[in-house]
Order: sequence, then C-alpha cells, then structure tokens
Amino acid sequence: MTRFWLGLFVSTVLTSTLFVNQAMAHPHVWVDSQYDVTVERAQIDHLEATWGLDLFTSTSLIAEYDIDADGAFTGQEKLDMIEVLTSFDKYGYFIKMKQDGVDMTPKDVRILDVSIRDMMLWVRLGIDLPSSVNLETTTLSLAFGDDELYFAMEPLEEGLVRLSGALSEACTPVEREATETSVAFWVDLTCRS
Repeated sequence: MTRFWLGLFVSTVLTSTLFVNQAMAHPHVWVDSQYDVTVERAQIDHLEATWGLDLFTSTSLIAEYDIDADGAFTGQEKLDMIEVLTSFDKYGYFIKMKQDGVDMTPKDVRILDVSIRDMMLWVRLGIDLPSSVNLETTTLSLAFGDDELYFAMEPLEEGLVRLSGALSEACTPVEREATETSVAFWVDLTCRS
C-alpha cells in the first residue's frame, strides 16, 4: 500500500513539473515580423525591420501610451512609447543574422518609428550591419527569435523578407527550416546579376 501512495505521489509531482515547465515555455506575446531589404547595389550595409504586436499586447500599450486616445502616437506619446520599446535592446531586438553560416551581430539597431494601424502597435527598426555584405558573393541569413520563448516572432503573411530596389529582381530569398527552437525559419538571401 505504501508503494502505491509513493508511486502516486511521484507521478503527480512529475506530471505537475512537466505541465508547469510547458506553461512557462510557451509564448505570451505574438509578434508579426518582417525584414525590409532595399537592394540598390550588391553591397548592403543597412536594412529595416517591421514588427506588429498582437492585438492583446497592442491594446494594453495603446491604452497606456496614447494619452489623448486619438489612435496615433504623437509628440511625447511617441517618445515615451519608443523609450519603453528600447528595453528590447538587451535582447538584441530578437534579430538573428548569419553571413555564410557564421553568426553576426548588428552594429546598431534603433527604433525609427512607432505607429497604430488596425488597432495594432507597429514598430519600425533600422539595422546597421557590422560591415557591408556583398549579396553577389555571400549569403545573408535572416530570422527573428526569442531564445527565452516569451515572444513568438512569426513572419508576416507576405513573408519574412520583403525586397525592394533596383537589384531586387536579381535576388533570391530562400526559406529553410530552423534547428533553433526559438526561430520559425530562416531566409537565405543572395543576389546574382
């Protein structure tokens, strides 16, 4: 009888631990994300990114920071919202980049704009690469991911990478599966003239 109760206790503790770990390891904030790459020439040293925060998170932030409730961040509202979002700097803004398979860290990331569209909070980031990348001779891999799994960084419906510029037609973004748990998938970008 003691063995039964001990077995029941141990299985209850293990089951509880598994459920608690699973509950803690799922995302709490969903973010639609996309890189915007302008390719005027093969060498790029800058790109932009766009985030759209989920409706629940957006509603909370908009209610707190759109003081005059006019559906737009203006003046001090915009400055305050940008200041709050700069806290993501300590997470590298969830940016994942590789050049020919080697991890690279942006030289600088800054918030260019915050806005409200379709009741969602949208953030535009400016990203300076550590050095110029020649897309004719190298592969630039791009992804977003939160290693702590609190934020689910999902690509926008139109894709993770949006290309523009004179050479954009010569560029090929190719999706590939990610091995990292925190990354939905990678896009490998090359341009051939």
